[in-house]
Amino acid sequence: MNQIESDTKSKILESAKTEFLEKGFMNASLRTIAANAGLTTGAMYRHFKDKDALFCTLVDKAIDFTTKTVMMADSSHHLDLDNLVSKEHFEQEKESTNDLLNYIFDNFDTFTLLLTKAAGSTHEHFQEEICDLYTKNCQDTFNWMYQNKIAAKKIDTMTVHFIASTVINAFVEIITHKMTKQAAFQYIENIEEFTRYGMIHMMGIPCEHKE
Repeated sequence: MNQIESDTKSKILESAKTEFLEKGFMNASLRTIAANAGLTTGAMYRHFKDKDALFCTLVDKAIDFTTKTVMMADSSHHLDLDNLVSKEHFEQEKESTNDLLNYIFDNFDTFTLLLTKAAGSTHEHFQEEICDLYTKNCQDTFNWMYQNKIAAKKIDTMTVHFIASTVINAFVEIITHKMTKQAAFQYIENIEEFTRYGMIHMMGIPCEHKE
């Protein structure tokens, strides 16, 4: 791709982001997007095949980053830890959470599109899909802990789903309530502490972590 093509695509995407943020995917106009980018609709089609392709280009990197973070909850990322309720483990979890929060605030408009403007697009069910994935990974890890006698009690799927959806919804509310970065970091820390120690208690693991 030459520089002119790159610049043109950037103008189209910036125009599309503005239009999607204002009107949502369903009501956004390709004609308006093209006009505000200084192009005809026909010229824009040489770069993006349709409105959905435009929307996906704007949000796909955010989806990939979020998915990779959620995948860290599966059992394969816990196999090398001697103690799953250790200070070391909690610090690792906090680091990945902070990385996601920083990414969200660096791309706040993108997550606004994804979580509040995506109806009618390929990604209209993103929140439900990421919640299902997080639930599955948490269940996988908790089952592994029970099978390896790290946890004394097995937690039922609906309880895991409730905990997982609580965490995911907390991140969504950062966007829907337009929280400040400082408030969001404290909010997520509170939510994670609440859900973490509740789950540890239900699994029959002593809550006092080792230093």
